[in-house]
Amino acid sequence: MQSALKSQPRTPFYQFARRLLSVFCVLFFPYRVENPQDFQLDAPFILIANHQSLLDPIILAVILKKHEIRFIGKRELTKNRILAWIFKRLHMIAVTRHMSDLSAMRAAAEALRQGHVLGIFPEGTRRTGKAMETIESGVSFLALRSGAPLLPVYFCSKPGLLKRTSIVAGAMIPYDDLSAKGLDKSSAEALNRRIQETYVKMQNKYKQ
Repeated sequence: MQSALKSQPRTPFYQFARRLLSVFCVLFFPYRVENPQDFQLDAPFILIANHQSLLDPIILAVILKKHEIRFIGKRELTKNRILAWIFKRLHMIAVTRHMSDLSAMRAAAEALRQGHVLGIFPEGTRRTGKAMETIESGVSFLALRSGAPLLPVYFCSKPGLLKRTSIVAGAMIPYDDLSAKGLDKSSAEALNRRIQETYVKMQNKYKQ
């Protein structure tokens, strides 16, 4: 998939929320980006990250100033009408977890086709301990179907109040060889294993 030919328009609500949350993070949940240049890629691409805190998507949105991320989030977050209004304007794609949600998959694929960044936490929920030990299959199917670059991001520790955490982007995960075999369960499982191997290496190198 080629990069978007022109930058995507900025939306006022997302930009306001990002500026506000940037100050919030600096004051209360500090972080350090180990390689900031590796985050400022041309879209479209899929950003994946391990998931330990509700702050994870906020910090990623603050770091990735070049783009407005389309995060995939659990549908339960949209049951409240006020939250649904907020998350819609933050471009969240609601998904029913642990099920084959075809509407969410189509919306995610369309976001990539339009030249956006898609943000996914492949573990499906917040976890501590070994990163990516369990992965939902959706991320691999989306990557294989779209051909979008796959950027792994690692939170070295759980964000905490007045506790600095480091965040690092790894090299793009290659999977052209798997795409050449076709889109099927075995290819998706092989890509899942490749993602897991990537995070084992990142965790061994960067864990705080």
